[in-house]
Amino acid sequence: MKNIIQQLQNLNFTQYESKAYLALLQQGNVTGYELAKNSGIPASKIYQVLNKLIAKEVVLALDSGPVRYAPIPPEDVLNRFRGEFLNTIDLLSESLKEIYTSHQQADNYIWNISGREAILNKIREIIDQAKLKLFMSVWDEEVEEIKDALLQANERGVETSIVHFGTALLGIGTEYRHGREHRIRQQRGARRIALEVDEERVILGHFLEDGSSNAVWTTNKGMVLLAKDYIIHDIYTIRMAEKFGREANEIFEI
Repeated sequence: MKNIIQQLQNLNFTQYESKAYLALLQQGNVTGYELAKNSGIPASKIYQVLNKLIAKEVVLALDSGPVRYAPIPPEDVLNRFRGEFLNTIDLLSESLKEIYTSHQQADNYIWNISGREAILNKIREIIDQAKLKLFMSVWDEEVEEIKDALLQANERGVETSIVHFGTALLGIGTEYRHGREHRIRQQRGARRIALEVDEERVILGHFLEDGSSNAVWTTNKGMVLLAKDYIIHDIYTIRMAEKFGREANEIFEI
């Protein structure tokens, strides 16, 4: 019972209001005097408490002589509270976003992420936000865990360009095999991932062979376009190598 009172207080009930409502749930259709005895609330306070509960629309005053009180069913009360809370969240979401956008230089922030799962979750989130175009550079180990999000983006009509470090291909958009995975893995001792979406946001991740990982993401326009250019540069290099073969390999030292 003590825990329930605490939870009701989290819904902006006072301790006396919580005790009064709980007592009415156990025995309704009582007078104020009877409720004071049942709940342990001082008789001098009970009518003040009841008036507040009536104002909150959780208690009914029954027109009888003397006046008797009954609880509104908890399901009705909680459903109304839930609706009011969600409506408040929706209103605040728009209002706070407008204030933040108007007064903060949000695109100057660069956010750090640590841990493989947290990074992959953020990547999936950014893919889900894609509307028009998506550029990605990814290794087999990571593409397997984000392929569902990429397939869904493709189904939404998002134009995708993906550079694969490995053999996995998804059969969507335009895909390129980098072909230098072994050499890069030896040089870096790590895998990288780069994702740019709609020229609005980018995430750059670094997965080390020892299992540690870190990433940054941002909406900073300069960083976004730099990452996009990095991926497009890889695409140009791959296409040149495919077209000109050995000559291109010698130029790019592939």
